[in-house]
Amino acid sequence: MPPLFLFVGYGGVKMAGEQEERDRVINWDPELRNMPREVRNVIAPTPLQGTDRMQFRCHPGIACFNECCRNIEILLTPYDLLRLRRRLQLSAEDFLFQYATLYTMSKGQLPVAMLRMDEETGRCPFVTEEGCSVYSDRPVTCRYYPLGMALLHRQKAAEDESFYFLIKEDFCLGHREACHWQVDAWRQDQGSDGYDERNQQWMEFIIKRRSAGDGVSTSLPVSEFFYMASTNPDKFREFVFQSSFLQRYQVAEEQLERLRGDDEALIDFALSWLKSVLFGDQDVRVKPEAFASYKASKKAKASE
Repeated sequence: MPPLFLFVGYGGVKMAGEQEERDRVINWDPELRNMPREVRNVIAPTPLQGTDRMQFRCHPGIACFNECCRNIEILLTPYDLLRLRRRLQLSAEDFLFQYATLYTMSKGQLPVAMLRMDEETGRCPFVTEEGCSVYSDRPVTCRYYPLGMALLHRQKAAEDESFYFLIKEDFCLGHREACHWQVDAWRQDQGSDGYDERNQQWMEFIIKRRSAGDGVSTSLPVSEFFYMASTNPDKFREFVFQSSFLQRYQVAEEQLERLRGDDEALIDFALSWLKSVLFGDQDVRVKPEAFASYKASKKAKASE
């Protein structure tokens, strides 16, 4: 099976680079031929680590200011959604209705939220002539730019690999500015580190589902629960506390207390539960009595 990629910090493109430049990207690793072409079109052909250096500066005085804020696809991570709806003082449902659209990943068939761009201009709904109106709470994709991060899953590897890459779109003049950064310093300056930590389990779930291929079926209920956990923790909280969930699954009392008021903890718990359901992980266990009751019911039905 070829490697699978999950990209963070990269949306769509408007203009491609030179063909020979993008073709050099595959020299990173022959297996990277599987990388999506729309990504290969604009990335510099050298993978970066945290200590590597880059040249970039964006500011209101640059001629291309705000050009990167239109005609792109921005997937909203769970932490993106939490920060944005808190900033706007909106419920999860109201934010999704006003600013997001449903997008289903082709590999793995998992539904995610995508930021809805203005239909006429293609601009981000939060961008103004002066810049981003939600800058301190902007999505992780915007924080990374002009970097991206790739999470690479290889079939025989014990752990997923990650590396960074530089996005160099033709319209962007920030790469000509005399300002140099280490990759890690740029990420810290932009506040990406906290977002990466908050979104880690969500990213790992997606790539694990993608790597499972067609051998694991993503049923409609699992897809719905994944979308609920990713976008609407209040609804998932209702499911945990107002259904028969706690009669079937073991959850420590101290964890329940966190789940009642901590959205980040609830999202992590939801993803752990979904991994148990979909992949047989043991993060969230079924109560022995609930399992015994299930087996007895199944046996009774078989004997009818």
